[in-house]
Amino acid sequence: MNKKAYQRKVFLLIGFISVLRLIIASVAELGNDESYYWTYSHFLQWNYFDHPPMVAIWIRIFTANLWLQNYVVFLRLGSIVGAALSTWFIFKCVSTLHSPRAGWFASCLYTASFYAGITAGLFIMPDSPQMVFWTFSLWMIVRITLDDENWQNWILFGIASGLCIMSKVHGVFIWFGFGTYILIYKKTWLLNPRLYVAVILSVLIFCPIIIWNIRHDFVTYRFHAERVVIHGLAINWYGFFKEVVSQLMINNIFNVLLILSGLFTWVKYPKGKSNALAVFNFIGMPLAIILLFISLFRETFPHWSGPAYISLIPLAAIRLADMNKDIFPKILRWSIAIYIIFLIGCPLLISFYPGTLGSKASSNMGYGDMSLDMYGWEKAGKKFDSLYHKEVNEGISPAATPVICYKWWGSHLQYYFCRPSGIQMIGLGSMNDLHQYMWMNEMNKDKVNFTNAYCIVPSDERYNVNEQYAAYYTKVDSIANFEILRGKLPSHSFSIYRLTGWKGEVPVEK
Repeated sequence: MNKKAYQRKVFLLIGFISVLRLIIASVAELGNDESYYWTYSHFLQWNYFDHPPMVAIWIRIFTANLWLQNYVVFLRLGSIVGAALSTWFIFKCVSTLHSPRAGWFASCLYTASFYAGITAGLFIMPDSPQMVFWTFSLWMIVRITLDDENWQNWILFGIASGLCIMSKVHGVFIWFGFGTYILIYKKTWLLNPRLYVAVILSVLIFCPIIIWNIRHDFVTYRFHAERVVIHGLAINWYGFFKEVVSQLMINNIFNVLLILSGLFTWVKYPKGKSNALAVFNFIGMPLAIILLFISLFRETFPHWSGPAYISLIPLAAIRLADMNKDIFPKILRWSIAIYIIFLIGCPLLISFYPGTLGSKASSNMGYGDMSLDMYGWEKAGKKFDSLYHKEVNEGISPAATPVICYKWWGSHLQYYFCRPSGIQMIGLGSMNDLHQYMWMNEMNKDKVNFTNAYCIVPSDERYNVNEQYAAYYTKVDSIANFEILRGKLPSHSFSIYRLTGWKGEVPVEK
């Protein structure tokens, strides 16, 4: 089969999977992380409390500067387009390094990764733009190792790696792996001016992150350091086991098995191929191992390991191409099949499972059911809209009464409860809880009347509203409870509170 035939297969794969993702993206409600990144897009900054700004720019681009923000499919469109581009870049990367057949395998493995195909390829996350620039950087690394005198390759690599870091700080591992390879195998490149041009371009692109953090006492890095810095020597074997399982699952166990097989054989490849694979190993392996080590002492999250395994997909694809002559080997079919089953099955479960997979008790109904993160919010939001405007029209609450939250995931309520009617959300709490709301408060506080406020509490996040907001309001009244049904059975509910007697000062960060 010739190169064009494999390219057609890749285009068909991208087209088919993209259509599936578009359908699912249009029917599944936003998760709380996604709604939080949506709030980024309303206030463009050089950096945000948690992450660099690329995800906000991504949302702006694919919602036509927020004109289409009311449609979740457009909020997620950047992820779907990004996944299509990334699939093509990984194909180009591996077909340039080995063969179009191996490139086809790599595109299949990338598609089948739950991290690449769902976390970064369906949901709108910082990982979505990051994977575009990550995979493009891998392609440029191949081209550099095959022709280190081509200025274009170095310049494009410098730009792509800089934009990768501007998407998510994981991007520094691109330079860590590339730099390690240079120091061990290619010291002659230290005399190559093209390397320094690439470095300068990359630094110029991501330096706004550093400048912003200098102005804000490195708040981003202090926050992320607290998540990974080890404070004690007590080993948490459960956390380690969970991280091992998470790395296997989110990266697709079939993909991981192929990667492990490739790790034992890559040194046998001819020098031209092994050079790029060595760089990919220096990018992926340290990240995966560091996360396993951290998991012994601190909590880690499954998607953190995603970029590590994406870097090792070329290794797996080449290994598969060398040991199997089929166009579509069984292990590849299994990998794709399990991904498609999950991709279709999860939205069906979210939409139609009767009741809840979590707690059935009225006090915390739905607790433990992750599917409720994307179900019932729009229905409850419409009920709140009627209640809110009824109370404002009757003079119970003044116009411009805000909704308040104490955690950053209040953005979920903001998107489904506040956005449709232009109600402002104000965060009342500490910076470590509110995150970006500390900056949004400064921009929104003069738009609201603090005499009254509303608080909305999902049943699976039940907390004492009186205690939480005692420093800000003197009185709390419970005024409504909206029960949400799924499959004709109660799944979760939303309790509505009215707060009066404002006595606080709005926490802000300029």
